[in-house]
Amino acid sequence: MITPVSDEIQERVREIVFLLMTRPITEEIAMRVMETPGFEHLEISGGQWIGFEKDEYMAGEEHGWIESIIIHALTDWALKHKLGRVYSGDTDFVLEGKLGDIRQSRKPDVALVRENRLQPSKGYLYLAPDLAVEIISPTARPGAIREKLSTYLAYGVKQVWQVFPDNQQIVVNLPDGSAKTYGIGDTISGSDVLPGFELAVATVFEEA
Repeated sequence: MITPVSDEIQERVREIVFLLMTRPITEEIAMRVMETPGFEHLEISGGQWIGFEKDEYMAGEEHGWIESIIIHALTDWALKHKLGRVYSGDTDFVLEGKLGDIRQSRKPDVALVRENRLQPSKGYLYLAPDLAVEIISPTARPGAIREKLSTYLAYGVKQVWQVFPDNQQIVVNLPDGSAKTYGIGDTISGSDVLPGFELAVATVFEEA
């Protein structure tokens, strides 16, 4: 026997459908959508919602642990040198648009904004982070990986780290199109973006 859908559930479905269809996407609408279970990982591209494919945001214990290690290392550096703030993967960065019309938004797994560009806010951050870190799921589509990387660099992110847990490598991408792959035994330098920062790749993966 089919169980009837309650009026409350029907109303919630109608609300989320209405919000997903409303244009332009405002910060208020985006927040309401992402507060809805199952829609937390959506992003915006060209004023449209993206990220409905499950393999784009699959995460688990390994993903969460690696994210925590990187956040800890960056936060320790940032607090010690008073050179910025570190953000976890539930922070929205609006790369293009404004409060009433968000055109491009991304949620890096880890991000850092240097102190001279900070915009303390109760809502979204309307800027590109100086550093964006993406922990790549083994099921993520190559095209989606490339698209996210090119978007970050196009909007002024100074370093994009792509973390590959399966082969224990981190690829550091720069705005000039160059990239360097770091493996176990290597140490990543923050260069001029994170002066004095160093991260041993083994630290990220040894307990993952």
